[in-house]
Amino acid sequence: MAHSVSNDNKLSTLQLEFLKSLKYMATEKQLQDIKSLVRHYFALQLDNAIEKVETEKDYTAAIYESWLKTNLADAKTSDS
Repeated sequence: MAHSVSNDNKLSTLQLEFLKSLKYMATEKQLQDIKSLVRHYFALQLDNAIEKVETEKDYTAAIYESWLKTNLADAKTSDS
């Protein structure tokens, strides 16, 4: 029985093209390679987004260290 897809759950053109390309995979190794590529792609996207925010807000290592110290001090206080 074929499943219909409601308007709320339609696949995008990108998703459909990706699914079409999967028909050429023949081995488990190929599947693992594709998963690795997709993870790498999204990791790069995340790194770029973080770098953009850091640049826009002028975040530095010193700011992160300050936040870490504050959170650690708060954690010690709440443990007492």
